[in-house]
Amino acid sequence: MKKIGLVLLVAVMVFLAGNSGVALADETSEARWNLAKKGAGFVAGFASGVLFHEAGHEIVARLENVNINWSGTRWTVNAANNTKLRHIALAGFGAQIISTEILLGLDQIPKDNSYVLGWLAFNVIESFYYPLRNQLRDDGYGDIKTLRKAGIDTAYVEIGLIAHGLLTAYRIYHNPKFIPYVKATKEELILGIGWSF
Repeated sequence: MKKIGLVLLVAVMVFLAGNSGVALADETSEARWNLAKKGAGFVAGFASGVLFHEAGHEIVARLENVNINWSGTRWTVNAANNTKLRHIALAGFGAQIISTEILLGLDQIPKDNSYVLGWLAFNVIESFYYPLRNQLRDDGYGDIKTLRKAGIDTAYVEIGLIAHGLLTAYRIYHNPKFIPYVKATKEELILGIGWSF
């Protein structure tokens, strides 16, 4: 994940610099400073997305009263049962979905802010990255691998992640009035949307 994050960071910086390299020679130092602030905002937003994903695991582990050990962005637990392990593994994706809904759902949050776009970029990229890496590795990858070990049919999780990534990307560019809702009990999970045109 660190290598992918570093590659993405370099790609964004090269894109920003290459996209405006010719114009930079003629622009004022204020314009250059604004470009640097936007690039830094995007990277900070992306990093915040990573931290929020990992914080989801930490929070749910504490709620489940399970000790979680960290090594960078990798975690391990000794969960007493598969239910606790499943909750902890799903928490990172849940944190991504919650942050997406907050960032896109509140009118007070500017949608053209580079920090917000960086965070949303992480959420979209991660929604495709996990299923792709999981399919390319024989033994699975990351949280999806953990879910499989906990007895979950991960194909549905992968489909859900990809669908959420596509919907989030659409919402970033078209900003429809979109109101998702979730109702969860011990027996069922209900997801729904309200969409006004």
